[in-house]
Amino acid sequence: MTMTSRRTFLAAMSLSAVGGTLAACSGDQENASGSSNGNVDKVTYLTSFGNLGRDAYIHAAVHKNYFEEAGIEVNVQYGQAGDYNHSQLLAGRAQFASIDASGAIIRAGKAAKPQDRDLRIVGVVHQLTLNSLATFEDKGFTSPRDLQGKTLGAVVGAAPRALFPAYARFAGIDEKTIKWIDATTQNSGSLLATNEVDGLVTQVPTKPGLEKLAGGRKVLMFPYSEFLSDLYGITIMTHKNVIEKNPDLVRRFNQAIMRGVKYAVNNPEEIGKVLRETDNTVDANQAAQELAILKPNTLPASGTPVGTFDEARMAKSINLLHELGLVPPGLAPADIADARFLPKSDT
Repeated sequence: MTMTSRRTFLAAMSLSAVGGTLAACSGDQENASGSSNGNVDKVTYLTSFGNLGRDAYIHAAVHKNYFEEAGIEVNVQYGQAGDYNHSQLLAGRAQFASIDASGAIIRAGKAAKPQDRDLRIVGVVHQLTLNSLATFEDKGFTSPRDLQGKTLGAVVGAAPRALFPAYARFAGIDEKTIKWIDATTQNSGSLLATNEVDGLVTQVPTKPGLEKLAGGRKVLMFPYSEFLSDLYGITIMTHKNVIEKNPDLVRRFNQAIMRGVKYAVNNPEEIGKVLRETDNTVDANQAAQELAILKPNTLPASGTPVGTFDEARMAKSINLLHELGLVPPGLAPADIADARFLPKSDT
């Protein structure tokens, strides 16, 4: 994945422990904005990966005052790989986070700890998985199968690595022939740019950043979605305790952030500049390019509100990952997702 700046990394590592008691439950009301009890709900939110264009929808929602209208004050913190965000939600250090759907399903399915099934997807940011295999065009690879027997880099704990066995099976790659080099959020792009690896398992919107890092070399992407079209991409997750204590907060948060998602992909240049205002090390143009790449992936067909997901398709995703041996049997959509809080409109 694209390298985050040192400043971004340090911000992520300084995640403040909030874990405070949330406002009392007031029911799942239909009004689109405002706290049900007249108070402002304060929450901490984790981006999926640093402070990059693909995560700029949270800044769009803050910039457009969507959270303020919903009676919510958001402390935005920079997330890391899915394992990290997962652990922060479980610990109560954040109330909401962006997490890849496949990674979330795999963690819930394996349930290394009983509490690993305590998180719920309440909205879907991207209708297709963003995970992808990246390489440089000048390496001469023309299909995923050309990477068989090669060296790939992967950020430890991130969804692209966890999902690679499924992708490899359908793409015709013998996974046993792959040599892996563990990467961090800071050095993953450099591993590819300096030819220490032949390819990188990453996400589709990292393309502009990888090309910039490598001085303009063209990146070739092999999206997992070509073979794994039932899988969703980044989702909004929360803890089931947050849902039980304040379902109205979950509904208002989901509505506000999905308004931000729609605005961000429809106004990439504006939000790229907004993102730079939050961190002057951010490349506004690169952020805008990422948002433009994500627009077709983000807006559902037939005018369905942004954030929508289908429980039947979620079940297909779970079954696929089970058939591929990535999750044991027994996981149901209700164990990982809650569709009660889906936005009924984009406004």
